[in-house]
Amino acid sequence: MSPWPDLAQEVAIMFPFWPLLVVLAVAVVVGVAVASGPRLFPGTFTCRQSFWCAFKRQPVDVDFQETVWDGCRTDVVRCSAFDPPTAVTCDKACLRQPVLPAARVA
Repeated sequence: MSPWPDLAQEVAIMFPFWPLLVVLAVAVVVGVAVASGPRLFPGTFTCRQSFWCAFKRQPVDVDFQETVWDGCRTDVVRCSAFDPPTAVTCDKACLRQPVLPAARVA
């Protein structure tokens, strides 16, 4: 009799653990991707939105700078309430509003 266990017995013992190892490996990869997402995708893009500005009390067209990873608004690039539109001098409270009010007639 060999001092080494039979290969079939070893495979039978390890078989139930392979799916668990695969699931754990995928969970670790997904966790690392989510945790380091903003560092993996650091870019921004510009997105135009029209809404009612409660502070200027008028409908506005605004170009927001948003993050690539989660789409959070980070800055106001242009706003039609100002002249010129790139000279945004307000406190940019629209960046903190989770939902922007729909545009309406003044």
